[in-house]
Amino acid sequence: MPRRVAIIDVAVVSGMSLIYVVLEALDVPKRWSFVAVGIALGVYAIFLARGRTHSLVALGFRTDNLLAGLIPVGMCTVVAGGGLVVWAAVRGRVVWGHEVLVLLALYPVWALVQQLGFQGLLHRALMVLLPSPVLQVLGSAVAFACVHIENLTLFGLTLMAGVMWSLLYRRWPNLWLIAGSHSVLAALVYPLVLGEAPLSRL
Repeated sequence: MPRRVAIIDVAVVSGMSLIYVVLEALDVPKRWSFVAVGIALGVYAIFLARGRTHSLVALGFRTDNLLAGLIPVGMCTVVAGGGLVVWAAVRGRVVWGHEVLVLLALYPVWALVQQLGFQGLLHRALMVLLPSPVLQVLGSAVAFACVHIENLTLFGLTLMAGVMWSLLYRRWPNLWLIAGSHSVLAALVYPLVLGEAPLSRL
């Protein structure tokens, strides 16, 4: 990937992230946040398609490494999810409910959009622009966490998750798997740890 393209990727993801954070700070219904990010990403996708700067396989839309990455990504997700369930049980919270099922059904698309931005575009760009793998991983993880800065607990959790997903993506660059892991953990975090129903703000 040319440095010019990498710089543009970083700028685009940063801009979309800033828009999302501002809309969240203004307590705008999430559907408008989704629409704004979706439009921006769609326009950029058209730009990328016309310039042919990224292939779908390079971004992580691939099936050849599904089986190879399924076990490590699945194990990390099970361990992290198990920790969330145990934490909720210790706190006396219901560990399975309607909210979890609804999020599991509806969250994957939004998870895929986020992972496309922070792994497929930003992380790959940082691999071109920054010499240190540690800085590349931390850069993508911190950027992902900053989108959730309105809640410090969520910021900390997404920072840890961002590091985990970045490391997994480097070894098994598959957005389907990472988005699946993201969906499962988000479906557990919001009702069990944060006590929130994010879909209520749609």
